[in-house]
Amino acid sequence: MTAPEQTKDRETALAEFGRKREEYERSYDSVPDEALSYVPQGEDYTLGGLAVHVTDTLYHYRNVLDIMKGAGDQPVRNVDPEDDAKRQRDELVHKGFGGSEKQRVFEELRAAHRDVEQRVRAMPESEYPRKIGVLYGADAQEPYATNGGDVLGWLTDHYQEHIDQVAELMGKWRAERR
Repeated sequence: MTAPEQTKDRETALAEFGRKREEYERSYDSVPDEALSYVPQGEDYTLGGLAVHVTDTLYHYRNVLDIMKGAGDQPVRNVDPEDDAKRQRDELVHKGFGGSEKQRVFEELRAAHRDVEQRVRAMPESEYPRKIGVLYGADAQEPYATNGGDVLGWLTDHYQEHIDQVAELMGKWRAERR
């Protein structure tokens, strides 16, 4: 979470966030179903599992936005739930999934993206740039100053990171098939 100060206005940041989601989804257009469970040596996530990981990250920051809502001057703590749905997503991250599940996985990603977008749009104009101390995780000791622009910037950067990773993993998958 070491991003430079976010200086974009909300609408510009939301538009960029939306474009990166679309670009991220398009990065999977050339991924054949049989590659969705591919994980090269040294990687933690399957090629398909990256999409589930991105969805989990959207859920994480959706939760952050929720706890920031109406926060006063005191830090707030975000601890993501560890429920059955999360455990199932974790399994998909590491094992991948078949082509028959691809549409559902990306529908969930789009829904999580919309959730974040709706929460940012619902923030009062004065709250969007306001830094709130967020303790990330149950054991965090130091709050990290966070605002709506930071969240959008981090998520937009996260999409880009995995756009690049999808291309890299597809190159490795193809090379191993030769």
